[in-house]
Amino acid sequence: MKESERESEYQKVPTRELINDNIPEIPLSYGYGIRHVQVALLLLSLTVAYTARAHMGLTVVAMSKTPRNAINNSSGFINERIYNNTVDISDVKEENNNGTNSLESEINGTISKLSKDNETSESIWDVYMTYEWPKSIQELILDSFFLGYFLMMFPMGMVAQRFGGKIPLQVCMLVNGVVSLMTPSVAAWGGWKAVCSCRVIQGLSQAGVYPSIQTVLSKWAPASERGRFASYIYSGSTIGTVIAFQSSGALSSSKAGWPATFWFFGSVCIAAFILLTMFSANSPTEHKNISEEEKTFILGRIDDGIKKRMTIPWKHILTSKHVWGAFAAHVASGVCFVFFLTQTPAYMFYILGFNIKNSGILSSLPYIASIILSVVYGVVSDYCTNRGIVTLKTARIASNSIAQIGPALCLVAVSFTENSTFAVILLVLGVGLLAGVHVGWMLNYIDLSPNFSGSLMALGNTLTSFASLSQPILISNIVTDVKNRFQWRIMMFLMATIIFITNGVFAWFMSTEIQPWDQIDSKETSDTEKNNQ
Repeated sequence: MKESERESEYQKVPTRELINDNIPEIPLSYGYGIRHVQVALLLLSLTVAYTARAHMGLTVVAMSKTPRNAINNSSGFINERIYNNTVDISDVKEENNNGTNSLESEINGTISKLSKDNETSESIWDVYMTYEWPKSIQELILDSFFLGYFLMMFPMGMVAQRFGGKIPLQVCMLVNGVVSLMTPSVAAWGGWKAVCSCRVIQGLSQAGVYPSIQTVLSKWAPASERGRFASYIYSGSTIGTVIAFQSSGALSSSKAGWPATFWFFGSVCIAAFILLTMFSANSPTEHKNISEEEKTFILGRIDDGIKKRMTIPWKHILTSKHVWGAFAAHVASGVCFVFFLTQTPAYMFYILGFNIKNSGILSSLPYIASIILSVVYGVVSDYCTNRGIVTLKTARIASNSIAQIGPALCLVAVSFTENSTFAVILLVLGVGLLAGVHVGWMLNYIDLSPNFSGSLMALGNTLTSFASLSQPILISNIVTDVKNRFQWRIMMFLMATIIFITNGVFAWFMSTEIQPWDQIDSKETSDTEKNNQ
């Protein structure tokens, strides 16, 4: 071969410099795009899931009529109805104008009126009937959801890890929609046991919501936008709760009756399923309509678009001090949230003589504060880290510390105040500040392991469920007299101490560096290499 031909052939071989020149530059910023659609779909999914979960607290009351044995214990029944804000205490008079005691007749008249109000004409399907379900049965129906939720939490996390988050979210929306639409007929057929079964099924399907959202978020959120995206999405839990509380009462009292609540939220779930099917994707590499510029902005140059099978490195995860630091904050914030929402109102009623249930607006204030502060946390966190004001690690620690130390101080202050108005302010502030965990330990899972953040979330949720189940036992052994202020103070100080310690553990052990074990272990790649050899 001549020298000129050799040079010509040599020039046809692309060099590394030429290859690198063909790779598009990573844009510093990119406007609105497909990733914002995915964030909106994740927000919708979490919101709809919580509406299907939370509305039952009010709907089950509308489904239940006054038990017949309530007349035999009329005084206690009226006290309970007053506490639940269903009877105005001014309607019950101790003495009439003739000087005779009319308390018994007033009680019986009120019970009769409530029973007539609860009873509605039955349709040909009998789905509008009301049931004689005592408080114990109502609580059993409500708790059935969490039985399914707890049992399937870890397995659904593994499903999200293996197949991506889209499929579990689709299953959640479809199952909750179908079950909600069927519940009125199922209740007429099988009573409270059938309703419990429906709630268990809904809990099983919703167990994968948080791990799935975490998995999808880790794929779609670039580092510069991760804080605000997480704050937007996770505010869906409080938005859904507010919508459920406000809508279920109006729907149950409408002409359509309590079945309208199930039909409405079931239809919303089906609509969310359709939107997820049409527009969502597990990652930018799987979306058909995303531009190459936006894909490069999200993924950079580290993703080659090849889908690999990942093996979860359990040994490294369970022996990582950084992971256990995040677990500690996860468990503490979950227990703190449950304590605020379940025990503080009881404290205010028995100790301060103030019933927060008397006002729908007051009941919604903690959730509204949480929604607002969640967005504030996300925007401020991204602003400070993107402009180099603070490091990512400092931002995570600061957000998580405010979100845990703030509510702990509110608990301590509540135990000393005798002013019901100030106690409500502390309650609202405490629940609102907790929203900082969305850009604290929640995002730290993605910091540590973008590939396995869904599995970390599932494992953390499982640990939190164990802790939450043990909380009532602890409270019942400390607060033996609900009217004893000192016992409540001990419980609140104990909660605050646990929160302080776990936040310290998180701050000491946390890291924002991607861990070495996050590297993908592809069995398919290794098998291919063996075959080529």
